[in-house]
Amino acid sequence: MALIMDKPLAPITAFTGKKIDLHSHSTCSDGSHTPSELLQKAFAAHIDIFALTDHDTLAGLIDAKQQADTLGITLINGVEISCEHTLTGGYGKNKAKDKIIHVLGLGFDDLDQMNATLGPIQDSRGKRGRLIVEKLATLTGFEVEALWEAVLLQANGNAVAVGRAHIAQVLLQQKIVPTMQKAFDKYLADNKSAYVPIESLSMQATIALIHNCGGKAVLAHPTRYHLSATRVRKLIAEFAEFGGDACELPSRDEPISTRRMVDRQVAEHGLAVSIGSDFHGSSMPWRKLGDVPVLAPEQVLVLEQICRA
Repeated sequence: MALIMDKPLAPITAFTGKKIDLHSHSTCSDGSHTPSELLQKAFAAHIDIFALTDHDTLAGLIDAKQQADTLGITLINGVEISCEHTLTGGYGKNKAKDKIIHVLGLGFDDLDQMNATLGPIQDSRGKRGRLIVEKLATLTGFEVEALWEAVLLQANGNAVAVGRAHIAQVLLQQKIVPTMQKAFDKYLADNKSAYVPIESLSMQATIALIHNCGGKAVLAHPTRYHLSATRVRKLIAEFAEFGGDACELPSRDEPISTRRMVDRQVAEHGLAVSIGSDFHGSSMPWRKLGDVPVLAPEQVLVLEQICRA
């Protein structure tokens, strides 16, 4: 597959004053807008540099690139990869905890190798979605096929694109839960009653894959895994030890104390930073395209590393 980011980025100084969003999702995973629609919304939001980072798939990048070129937006090749990691730092029986952590790959150019490696993970998403629905049918008394058809409708008929956000939307529509968040809190979050783990790479293998494909590895939303502050710090430290390049900064609606904690870890471990809205569209309307945190003066944006590579 040909390189999509086929023009070099502008000099580093040109990032000053640019509107940047390096984390978003389309209908190729669990977003509500097609890649083309997403780029149109990015244009309307006056975004200059943008990354489509669908879960475990590059399926939307070609359409996104075509629309980006038309609109004059610089598109960065992106993907959000689900990976396994055992977190330490707890006590007693909770001394170790297995979690699915998300790592963004940005600026890679070997799409063939990335696609070949992510293929089995993509295939597992449809199987996982079906297994979650089967668990939910048992828990709620709803009929399996009816629930599954409703989930597929949310995912535009694409089983491998099914994510937990699609399933949460159906639970909300069927009045099984009062809010999307409640769907996760009661059924879908890690280790809840309907949770099914996804097939995934280790964090170390994920970082190596991104590097082998010519990209930079970014720890996505480190404060959104329902971890203690101790474990968040440990996660960032281990990500850096494994060769990760950057850490995504907390969203602007998170407490300032959370941001300061992440800033300290970024500085301590010599990481660059990334900024993104994690925009999904109607399934998560509180996340606004282009609504990203501001870098501290001493922080280095991961785009600068991509530009120098």
